[in-house]
Amino acid sequence: MGDNLRGFLELQPRIGHDANSLDTAIVRPAIGWALNDNWTVWGGYLMQSQRNTTSNEYEIENRSWQGLTYKTKLDNNIVEVRNRLEQRYLPHNHDVSHRWRTRVRVEHLFGQTPWSLIGSEEFFVNLNDNEVNANLQAGENQNRAYAGVGYRFNPSVQIESGYLNQYSFNSGSKLDSSNNVWMTNLNLNF
Repeated sequence: MGDNLRGFLELQPRIGHDANSLDTAIVRPAIGWALNDNWTVWGGYLMQSQRNTTSNEYEIENRSWQGLTYKTKLDNNIVEVRNRLEQRYLPHNHDVSHRWRTRVRVEHLFGQTPWSLIGSEEFFVNLNDNEVNANLQAGENQNRAYAGVGYRFNPSVQIESGYLNQYSFNSGSKLDSSNNVWMTNLNLNF
């Protein structure tokens, strides 16, 4: 049983457009079960504190989520495809939003060094209409492209930092938006 049990903790501060303040902070713990060397099922929680651009105050979003990850090593590359179903409990909103997200990630390892180059693409789809928030209607929600560098302290601890372009598809009269983010992750795997 111990060989199949997995755990994960992600700590993620994000600095936004003005590059002088913390826009978002994320804490994401999870527990997983390895089905084999490549496939793992996950269940987890997320707490996200995000600065409201109108009031300049931080608001909390909570999420429960379930996931399925495929991970393999090809030469000096770790290739990962992650699918995740989220239940989003948003501030000032009684209606739970359901969202699907799929990410493809490639991490290029530089030989025996602890350094790596990372790129990913992630697409988000809202699965239901939200009665309270007109921007959370069923359909495409976001696209995120990421490029960064990673440093692995040991097999269980990695820090990565890089650029994230977060493109949001908005419904109604609001225009789509693109957010440029510098993101740093501390990943703890056990």
